[in-house]
Amino acid sequence: MNVEMMLVGIFLFSGMGAAAVKIWLNKRKEKNLLDSEENQDNHA
Repeated sequence: MNVEMMLVGIFLFSGMGAAAVKIWLNKRKEKNLLDSEENQDNHA
């Protein structure tokens, strides 16, 4: 396998990894926001 193909593969996989982390963080943030809203509603 030539070097260019390896670099393209590394680039693609790193891009997919970064996108997965971004999606995971967004979902975690949404879940935390929903949990905090529910807690505020329960205490009101």
